Amino acid sequence: MAKKRRERRRRGDEDESGFLVTPMIDVVFLLLIYFIATLEPLPIFAHLNVYTPSSDAPPKEKPVDPPSLIRVEVHEGGFTFDGLPVTERQLDGFLGTLARASKSQSVLIMCSLTAPHGRLVKVLNFCAKHELTNLSIMDAN
Repeated sequence: MAKKRRERRRRGDEDESGFLVTPMIDVVFLLLIYFIATLEPLPIFAHLNVYTPSSDAPPKEKPVDPPSLIRVEVHEGGFTFDGLPVTERQLDGFLGTLARASKSQSVLIMCSLTAPHGRLVKVLNFCAKHELTNLSIMDAN
């Protein structure tokens, strides 16, 4: 009998550790099935921003994001707003419109050395009037 046991050990037929893997795999699969079946899905659609017009309301235009940087140039002869020549009144209106969209946007004021000091002060007053506080001033030359 001892001879048979030695032969089995040599052939590798008997597992001496006594630790069976098959029942453990079965338990892992059962736990996996349990967790998948009891998983509650996240309400993804509740977090999506979807524009759905109602049937009785007229369609609205999609809101336009304000530019991240507004460029105002102060010259000897006047002002330019993003490269377009404007009057003081138009500049005030443009800054007011953009401030209503977002007061946190940046305003880059480029002032020419030949421009009167009063023109720069007017631009700063318009920005203060509309509560635009993220300002940068630099030389345009």
